[in-house]
Amino acid sequence: ETLRPTPGGYAANEPIVGFAQLHTQGTGGLPSYGNFLITPRIGLAVTEAENASPKADEDARLSRYRVKLTRDDILAEVAATHHGALYRFTFPKSDNAHLIIDVARKVGGVVALDVGGVKIDRERRLITGGGRFSKNWNPAPYDVYFAAYVDAIPTEVGTWTGPAIQPGATEARGTKQSLGVYLRFETVPTRAVCLKIAVSFQSSEHALRRLDEEIPDWDFERVRSAAHAKWAEALGRVSLPGAPADEARQFYTALWHSLVQPRDRTGDFAHFDPNRPLWDDHYTLWDTWKTLFPLLSVVRPEAVRENVHAFIHRHERNPDGFVAEAFIQGKEFRVGQGGNETDNVIADAFVRGIEGVDWEKAYALVRHHAEQARTQHYRERGWVDDKEKAGYSWRMKSGSGTLAFAYNDFLAAQMAKALGHQADHDRFLARSGNWKNVWDDSLESDGFRGFVRARRADGTFSSTEATKGFNTDFYEGTCWEFSYDVPHDIPALVEKMGGRTLFVRRLLHALRRDYIKFDNEPSFMTIWWFSAVDRPYLASHWADALRRKFSGRDLPGDDDSGAMSSLYVFLTAGIFPIAGQDIYYLHGGRLPEMRFHQTNGKTFTILSENAGPENLYVQSATLNGEPLERASIRHRDIVNGGTLRFTMGPQPSAWGTRGEFDASVAKAELAP
Repeated sequence: ETLRPTPGGYAANEPIVGFAQLHTQGTGGLPSYGNFLITPRIGLAVTEAENASPKADEDARLSRYRVKLTRDDILAEVAATHHGALYRFTFPKSDNAHLIIDVARKVGGVVALDVGGVKIDRERRLITGGGRFSKNWNPAPYDVYFAAYVDAIPTEVGTWTGPAIQPGATEARGTKQSLGVYLRFETVPTRAVCLKIAVSFQSSEHALRRLDEEIPDWDFERVRSAAHAKWAEALGRVSLPGAPADEARQFYTALWHSLVQPRDRTGDFAHFDPNRPLWDDHYTLWDTWKTLFPLLSVVRPEAVRENVHAFIHRHERNPDGFVAEAFIQGKEFRVGQGGNETDNVIADAFVRGIEGVDWEKAYALVRHHAEQARTQHYRERGWVDDKEKAGYSWRMKSGSGTLAFAYNDFLAAQMAKALGHQADHDRFLARSGNWKNVWDDSLESDGFRGFVRARRADGTFSSTEATKGFNTDFYEGTCWEFSYDVPHDIPALVEKMGGRTLFVRRLLHALRRDYIKFDNEPSFMTIWWFSAVDRPYLASHWADALRRKFSGRDLPGDDDSGAMSSLYVFLTAGIFPIAGQDIYYLHGGRLPEMRFHQTNGKTFTILSENAGPENLYVQSATLNGEPLERASIRHRDIVNGGTLRFTMGPQPSAWGTRGEFDASVAKAELAP
């Protein structure tokens, strides 16, 4: 971790303060975790400002991290297991080398320990500690503990509580104050000092069992190799023959980010059945349901299955049956940002045919949300009123909430029909049209008429201008953006906007004027509505414009638990999923070849002939050798294996337009 960190704990241009055990990646807002910071030092200091060190020779790999801490000339290396890590610290010759473990802090050096302590068993070389913490993104208090061994008996130990250092002390307890332990060693460069540690949300004893199971010895290479093998298997489910090195590096970095969260924490929390799947660190499903979970359904379907199992587990355990969109540190966090996105993930898994799920139990959860978790005004009148928040989240907004609930209802209806619950289907399908209740035909902007915006309980609309509405009528979006957020009823949306020609003209205007923002999730699907109205060349053009926003290390916005990175994977592959529906729209690959190696033993290959920065447009396509005239495929086309072949070119073509292509019109549409 670094001074002045990002929410994930690290900022590339900041000095390093140490190595913490729990982190989240790609989230905004209040940071979470950063517990149990380990800092190697020559000399003793317990504040992060005093311990901060410049760095050199930083080398981050999937299997291990290595860096030289230049302040004290210490080489630090770490390799991880599922619940633990093995550290190797190479000190210069010194009789004053220290390992310092801050037990109370979190990311940014904030004291987060409400009550807890630490113990040292010097002869066993064992350190244990932890307690009850708070101040995470999820404000609920949580318990977390650790157990750690060092591979040499220290020449001195001690603790600190608040500003007071107690040399020789082997135990300390504290409440809402800095607290930790230090160990001093005599060192030489030829003999590294190693520390291995595991964490548990139950107890130090549980952490110790995990440590003994996962890191039974001091073999750094074994731990590193095991980590490498796991990541190589996960990332190896996609291969890129012939890809340029820089493109491959960026792609696999995005794929890696897409596989970090949510996390499998089965057996970590005492209040859940250790024999049933439990996945944690959902920040939040509002971010991840559109791209991350559809990507997992291709590259890691077993994780999707286990997440659905975990939703069922939580539904059956929770007294009110509600499964929140945010689930962190084993605690539900009712901070929904739109609708019931848990339902969207379940419905997406259902429509893609994820195997091994009791779908009647999954549908029971979806049905419970449809009948109990929508807001009262929505269930009774058909829209979320602009003051309605109770029982859901303070983030609820009338416009975005109504749209999201309408899509939830559509997906619930599709599941109900497939499972034989016809009455439910009819009721929920009728409710899915509620998006029209927040469509104001009178609202005008830039010569276009009709937009969604907030609606009051008495039926009147807000006075919000079409270019506004961010966090008033909608959660993190405007009238312009959310007016395209109707993925289940595009034909009716086209009609509302004046027909297909005007729909295309209006969407082009919105994109050119930057009314559609791509630094956040509400607009992830919008580009592909061009394909929905048989203009895939426009989707290709704007998908490329979006992909170019991923420049080097930079993303268009917060990664949001891999949501942005999984979007990049689809942009590069040339296919884009409409989550909850069995459809991928096609815009053409950006690499010559991409192979998806699936768990059923079959491979789905995407070939993009002439792929390159100038050849943005699909000229023709085949699926398993047969001409493909439509700009879409289904999930079964991927699961069954085979080859999707694009021929790419520098100019738009008639492909996918159902014979309605006009080159002069296309040229005008693509003009700056």
